[in-house]
Amino acid sequence: MIEHLKKLSPEVVERFLESRDPELFNIPKKLADYILQLNDAAILHKRYHSISECAKQLQQRYPEISIHTCKSRIYDAINYLNDECSVTAESWLLYYADMFMKMFEVNLVAHNFREARTCLQRSCEYRIKASANAVDPERIKFKHQIVSPDIEIERMGITKNGLLESYRQAISIIDSLDTNELEKQRILNEVERELNISDIEHEEI
Repeated sequence: MIEHLKKLSPEVVERFLESRDPELFNIPKKLADYILQLNDAAILHKRYHSISECAKQLQQRYPEISIHTCKSRIYDAINYLNDECSVTAESWLLYYADMFMKMFEVNLVAHNFREARTCLQRSCEYRIKASANAVDPERIKFKHQIVSPDIEIERMGITKNGLLESYRQAISIIDSLDTNELEKQRILNEVERELNISDIEHEEI
């Protein structure tokens, strides 16, 4: 069926999906249903990375087709979208992970446990790779750090403040807060603790 779909121009397919009227574009009913199923499969595949889970969700929308057919629709959607170069690496990794899982189930039924074990391991490897690739590269990208001893704080646009000036600014900010005196005193105590300021007894000489 996908061969018939590929004969249609992307513009016709897009316009059909907007109108949902197959007669308007001379599209046979079976092919029209197939296109709608592939469209839903593609949408669900963006939300559910697992082919099995995606197939279950697709079957809820189209209860008249089997779970096996739903999986085929998802694979066809990936195949069709690949012609447009819009399938991500993560999608392909998960696609092959599901294929290996399918081979695992076949070998398990056939009591070919050695091959089943290999397929299960490969499926796990592809899923781990897909998960690793899903991490945003910007989050693990190296951040440049200043390590030169020649850098001075003034060159970075920051003005130096003495300890006493910082303390005075903190008192001014605390006094302007809309809160009770008890809370102001608590905040002031925290500031004094952070700045290592304490009252000491002194004698006039």
